[in-house]
Amino acid sequence: MRRARFEAELTRKLIVDNAGAAFLPGLAFTAAACAHYGVTGWPLVWTIATSLPLTFLYIYVFDTSNQATGADEDRINKPHRPIPLGLTTPHGLLRRFWSAAPLYLLLGWLTGTLAWVALWLVDVIGLNLVATPRHYLWTKPIGMFVGTIAQLACFWQLVGPIDATGWTWILVLAIGFNLPLRYEDVRDIDGDRTRGRVTLPMLIGHWPIRLWFAVVMAAIPVVLHVMLFAPSPAPTPVVLACDAVIAAMSWTCTATSLLVRTNTTDRRSYMLYTFTYAASVTCGAILL
Repeated sequence: MRRARFEAELTRKLIVDNAGAAFLPGLAFTAAACAHYGVTGWPLVWTIATSLPLTFLYIYVFDTSNQATGADEDRINKPHRPIPLGLTTPHGLLRRFWSAAPLYLLLGWLTGTLAWVALWLVDVIGLNLVATPRHYLWTKPIGMFVGTIAQLACFWQLVGPIDATGWTWILVLAIGFNLPLRYEDVRDIDGDRTRGRVTLPMLIGHWPIRLWFAVVMAAIPVVLHVMLFAPSPAPTPVVLACDAVIAAMSWTCTATSLLVRTNTTDRRSYMLYTFTYAASVTCGAILL
């Protein structure tokens, strides 16, 4: 029991930073696909329950491998993580990663999502264990774009085949929310330098990244309304309510990224951005 409690606490600290971008969207997009295909009753409960271990392993394999190789950065940028706290070592996290990967593949095979699970594992290994810090500038954007597609496609296919509606939601969300992702590097400059990374804020300064982030986040509610929300079969008041929620979150990100420029507020703006992504995915469960 002590070991189980220790692993639970270690895992909580391991995944807490990425829960908004990884844990919530998996469940929400499963619910969206269920709404699209009319899955109700016990099959709905079973499908949502099945998505829980899938979404947990999606984030677990990423964070174990990422934090195993990023301990020096985390000691500066994220001292609340397991390695800086002394709860484990890089070797310990890699052992957990290689233990979880076969379970993840097995679950993908059992649920009919093996292709997307395998794609994410290959992506994670390439991004976190193969690519060197000097390649970060181009490997991170490509890796996270592929990972977002793998995430959303996996949870849609858990319910049914990916049709035109599914691909539209997947691609619009993946492209829209990966465009402003480089804002993440504004808050992590000191830690990135310790790893020898070269990031866009280091090359061109933080202001162009802030402006790009602000412009994209300002545009996202309009793009989502035109391409996803308005074409849905939901009543107009429901569409407008989703528009209002996403606009409030997105435009708050825009304002805080430009008006309040401290490391703390940058971290909060980035977290709000991840929850805006999760809320946008959740709208699929409401509108489809």
